[in-house]
Amino acid sequence: MNVIKRVIFFSLSLLLIIAAGFGIGEYFSNNYAKNITTSHQHFHEKLNFTPEQIDKLIPIEKKYAEQKSLYENQIRRANMELGDIMKKEKAYTPEVQAAVEKVHVAMGYLQEITLIHFFDMRVLLDERQKRVLDDYVTDAMHEH
Repeated sequence: MNVIKRVIFFSLSLLLIIAAGFGIGEYFSNNYAKNITTSHQHFHEKLNFTPEQIDKLIPIEKKYAEQKSLYENQIRRANMELGDIMKKEKAYTPEVQAAVEKVHVAMGYLQEITLIHFFDMRVLLDERQKRVLDDYVTDAMHEH
């Protein structure tokens, strides 16, 4: 009977740790997304776009917003899948590893489209704005 109590205690502890991990991950993920959005808006203000640049920027921003939404949804789905697998698996199994890889792939694509977005915008900028953009991107990469 003592072994059964230990197994139950271990299982409950493991579930509690997993739930806490997901909670912490969700908190930081949401905080990161909010910071990125706020930072992106602030960055646009710093560039002080001309009306002509804004006209050219609209389709670039639209494309980025659509792609960003797609990959953020993929990340959410992959995290939910990972949670379901972790609930079933009680170790770092190949199934858990594959689910983690799905999350990482979606995150990689999100980072890639973000970089493409910045380079697409860079073409529209004058020299002063390019320096602001370059400094902003460099600082953002060092912060994260």
